[in-house]
Amino acid sequence: MALAVFGILALAQGTAQADPISVCTGVGCSQQNVTGLIVAGNGTVTITLNNNLTNAQVQDVSQNISAVYFQVSGYNGGAVTLGANSSTASVSVGAGGSATPGGAQNPTGWGAGHGGNVVTVCVICAFGVVSPEGPDRTIIGGDATNPYPGANGSIANNGPHNPFLAGTVTFVLNVPGVTTESTFSNVVIQFGTTANPPEFIPPQEVPEPASMLLLGTGLIGVAAGARRRFGKK
Repeated sequence: MALAVFGILALAQGTAQADPISVCTGVGCSQQNVTGLIVAGNGTVTITLNNNLTNAQVQDVSQNISAVYFQVSGYNGGAVTLGANSSTASVSVGAGGSATPGGAQNPTGWGAGHGGNVVTVCVICAFGVVSPEGPDRTIIGGDATNPYPGANGSIANNGPHNPFLAGTVTFVLNVPGVTTESTFSNVVIQFGTTANPPEFIPPQEVPEPASMLLLGTGLIGVAAGARRRFGKK
């Protein structure tokens, strides 16, 4: 079973290509609630992400962020690499949802690459991109300190999926051809432990008013893949 999750990507006004990311679904934002920023630089793209679910809202690994896909003007192929990357916190979730804080993670264990003109940063990767970690190091909600009382077996005491990144996670990607004037399109957030890259249509004009749909591949494998135990690569 695969369910699509829709949110809104608000595009910043003005000349600076720093676009806020906002994904909020479910009643009272009860399922995915992600905020962040994607910023174009000279030869770089910087992404910051927060999974804003509370400890009590965290239930399944399918709620965890595992990749970002996007297109950016100026990039026409070529090697994409991951530069500086870190999370402000991490956590291992044990039996009964007990939490063992792990502190900041630098590096995160994620990887970066591309498929055609689609760029990705990921821990559950498509396009043949390899991350040093995975299927652990997905981005979980909560404060990484207190228990996760609703966490099921895909999170609590699940060895292959632990530890998790938490807090603010930052990725700096080296993307050839990108400048401070580059613009983003088709930004996609992937959740869960199944790689599900989007099949993009050609980049679209920015709609008016300046906002566009953000398609998230959330709740991937709720009934299947997300609850499997994956061996480390």
